[in-house]
Amino acid sequence: MRALLQPVYGEAHTLTMGDVPVPEPARGQVLVRVAAASVNAADVFLMRGVPRMVRLGHGLKRPARRRLGLDLAGVVAGVGPGVIRWKPGDLVFGQGLATLADCALAREHQLAPLPDGISPEHAAAVPVAGTTALRAVDVARVAPGQRVVVTGAAGGVGQFTAQLAALRGAEVIAVCSGRNIERVRSLGIEHVLDYATTSPLDTPIPYDAVIDNAGAVRIRDWRRVVAAGGSILPNSGVPGPDGGALMRVFKAQWYGLIASQRVRVFTGKVTAPALTELGVLLAAQRISPLLDTIYPLEQAPQALAAAGTHHARGKIVISISPLERHAS
Repeated sequence: MRALLQPVYGEAHTLTMGDVPVPEPARGQVLVRVAAASVNAADVFLMRGVPRMVRLGHGLKRPARRRLGLDLAGVVAGVGPGVIRWKPGDLVFGQGLATLADCALAREHQLAPLPDGISPEHAAAVPVAGTTALRAVDVARVAPGQRVVVTGAAGGVGQFTAQLAALRGAEVIAVCSGRNIERVRSLGIEHVLDYATTSPLDTPIPYDAVIDNAGAVRIRDWRRVVAAGGSILPNSGVPGPDGGALMRVFKAQWYGLIASQRVRVFTGKVTAPALTELGVLLAAQRISPLLDTIYPLEQAPQALAAAGTHHARGKIVISISPLERHAS
């Protein structure tokens, strides 16, 4: 089968396409014929091996798995021992292992049914970013009537965070680049700021929560505009004024001890219940993914290069094969 290969850590030009054997599902695993996959910031970090802490468990000098990709949508082609939730022919979406390929393995409990009427390209944009956004609004305790700032609102996690916060009844102030303002407004977000011309720090009314997916504002500066008891969630692995990802975690933990606000770092987790919740919202058109570009699998290196700029206008998706119910 075709697959994107990562021989070394580096930029996208180091990636190659090649042929590899179709993997065999182990106990608790499902083999999925991938119809579509999407690219996340985590894929870029693993491609580069930066921040360095991502190499722990992935190979200190060279990538151990030498494959990339987390999100997928497709059809179950086979199941391993002990799998009871899925059978060949089921249409699914969720998180897998090395999904930038014709076929990929996934854990049984990290998949959910593909929502009716949703294309695999749109479904594949959701798993990692959408479940991370779900976790963000939970950790931030977003509630009706609150004022909630979401930065990076045109990106993967940001676009879903803004929509989910709005669904919970919050007044969302979305922050993005000027070229993306109308795209973010199309998601039903009324208040959208261009970070180049309007700072979210210039507000006469304190915010109840900030979910910062861009990392362009210091935590101490957010503290000036977030009410006591409110939440500040830094969520970016890109270096910024608070330093790199690890330094930002240290600072968040420190402020979490001394600040009047709740300063929290968090991680998302792809689970079947979270995916099912998002699938229901997708099918009901209560959330909708913003897509940037859809690439064919042969152009997966270009897709990673585009994601590596951290200025994509939505999720970058890779279309791999037509969605068919039969298994090979």
